[in-house]
Amino acid sequence: KESWFPCRKDDWVILADGTRGGVVSLSHETVELVLRGGARKTYQTQDFLAQNPMNLSMNFRLKTLFGISYDLQAQSTGSILESVETFIQGRVEAEGYADDLLNLRVEFAQAGGSSLDFVVITDFKGEMAPVYNRLRRAVQRWCVDACTEHNWDIPFPQLTVHKAE
Repeated sequence: KESWFPCRKDDWVILADGTRGGVVSLSHETVELVLRGGARKTYQTQDFLAQNPMNLSMNFRLKTLFGISYDLQAQSTGSILESVETFIQGRVEAEGYADDLLNLRVEFAQAGGSSLDFVVITDFKGEMAPVYNRLRRAVQRWCVDACTEHNWDIPFPQLTVHKAE
């Protein structure tokens, strides 16, 4: 219960090594996490702190990138942003996450090498931390579904080879 410690019992954290789990015990010597599926992982407290734990239990943000074809350039900074946001909001509601969604924004990110790239920003309540990866995958799926519904191509990186004559 030290104010300087980055988490409490029952909080969910992500560590620099990629481990994500719920804190089940804390002491001056060790921190034990329970991972999804029930496996447990124990860290020496100093090693745990060295992993820069990110506490998801207060609230958290997911940033999801996806790209569409340059054929849609004229709509990419206007109507497409609105369409994707509306589509994702509908999916959030349909899949029962509306009460836990704090913020949803869709923004143009960049003109990439082979696609026009967007970022979907979703902020969720900390209670959703146990399903963090499920939500991350769901937002990706919703982006693909939006592209499918609107018949937008999702390009893939391409390489052009020029042959000397």
